[in-house]
Amino acid sequence: MNASQNKLYLLATVRLAARGLSTVTRTNPRVGCLIVKDQRVIGRGFHAQVGQNHAEIEAFKDSVESPKDAVVYCSLEPCSIHGRTPPCTQALIDAQVSQVVIGSIDSNPAVNGNGIATLRDAGIVVDLVEIPEARDINCGYFKRMETGSPYIRVKVATSVDGRIAMADGDSQWITGPQARADVMHLRARSGAIVTGIGTVLNDDPKLNVRAPYKLDIQPLRVILDTNGRLSPQAEILQQPGDVIVVCNSKASTPEKVYRWEHEHRTAQLDEVHRRLADEGVNEILVEAGSKITGAYLKTNLWDELVVYIAPKILGSTALPLADLRIQKLCDSIGGKVQSVSQLGDDMKLVIVKENHVSD
Repeated sequence: MNASQNKLYLLATVRLAARGLSTVTRTNPRVGCLIVKDQRVIGRGFHAQVGQNHAEIEAFKDSVESPKDAVVYCSLEPCSIHGRTPPCTQALIDAQVSQVVIGSIDSNPAVNGNGIATLRDAGIVVDLVEIPEARDINCGYFKRMETGSPYIRVKVATSVDGRIAMADGDSQWITGPQARADVMHLRARSGAIVTGIGTVLNDDPKLNVRAPYKLDIQPLRVILDTNGRLSPQAEILQQPGDVIVVCNSKASTPEKVYRWEHEHRTAQLDEVHRRLADEGVNEILVEAGSKITGAYLKTNLWDELVVYIAPKILGSTALPLADLRIQKLCDSIGGKVQSVSQLGDDMKLVIVKENHVSD
């Protein structure tokens, strides 16, 4: 295969990997695989759920003929370790494929080149053709493996004049149904959703993933509630899934939550992120008010800012997008526009930091 064909096939594996976007949300990476023989695709597979078959195994199961001497395309380096499932490198060796083309090296220290070495030691030709799309689909996995922190995506819904709620806290709804449906996609791909007690008290949100997504495991809901103001009757506690309350040691919390205690005046966000990374969370979605959004932006603890903009003006007394006290233009917080799209009457703006993980 020539370079352009290799890239086309690898892009196809990324599209396959994306089919697991909302089901492989914690711990594992999203992976797609194609088996090509005589320039024909004879098998396709993707990793659909933690603990289930990896993409390579699914592709072998899907094959319409023997994969012997075929070329296998993987969006991510095949694993070489025994975990919940056997190593994919051994399956590739047993299948007697002739070549494996890989779109990205696995940053997991337990793999990180070992899969490639294992295949080459077995006489299989391995080509690494790194494409940014293969990293983007696993932005959280790569960041967690390389830095010890999940990928942080901050979401806000705002008016044209940058306001997220009226002075009395009323914000339902600034944006339309298409934008709110898109937020479900962001939640579905996240391992955890972080919010503040102010948002819980004002809006009483569920913060869960609803139709059309059907998840076996809901994202972790994390509430920053230093002084323990969460009510046992809060709507967020009536939904399936685990809720973590980050509070000080003296705070009282409902029985059905997990407590993460701290001894600071406010929660230390970087420590919360490290603990979530220890739980295997790859991507965090922040859905909060001005104070917490501002804290993320001010401390530079964000990777991506998703702004839904409604064609409305709420006025100067309404609450701002972020609680920030910036006095000089040179102190402004900036990033790089990744995409702009229209959702019904609203606009969606995605901004990433300049040191975005796929750069």
